[in-house]
Amino acid sequence: MALLMFRTFGLIIIFFIVLIMYVLHKKKNGKFIKRKAINEEEKLKYQKWENGINIIAIVGLLIFGIFITVPCCLDIPYLLSGNLIEVTGEVTQGSMSGENSSSERRIHIRDDKTREEHSLKYWGTGNDIGDKITVRYLPHTEYGYVVK
Repeated sequence: MALLMFRTFGLIIIFFIVLIMYVLHKKKNGKFIKRKAINEEEKLKYQKWENGINIIAIVGLLIFGIFITVPCCLDIPYLLSGNLIEVTGEVTQGSMSGENSSSERRIHIRDDKTREEHSLKYWGTGNDIGDKITVRYLPHTEYGYVVK
């Protein structure tokens, strides 16, 4: 549970730090390219690069905000209440336990009660297909942990 809180709040904090840094950089009228232009042609080239970098930065912030930060924010009530989705069932797809090392993995579990398929990411060792496990995960980011 602590890993889920650290991961969720960490991503939100990182997004806001990067956003604040970008806004302060633009407010200072800062340039990404610090080199001085020698002639007019080089000055136009640097302006074109600056515009391209600004567009990439804005698009990157929008993508990060929409696809990562918003789901993390939507999962905060679940984290604070401890009301995560709990599923007990059989592993149908995903990481095999051949490796003994811990890493981020994605598995699919078929719920014993509803026969519905759930997909989640977690940090840990693998599980074989057919293993019966219980997991708890956040509904929007689909990140969780194996209970047993």
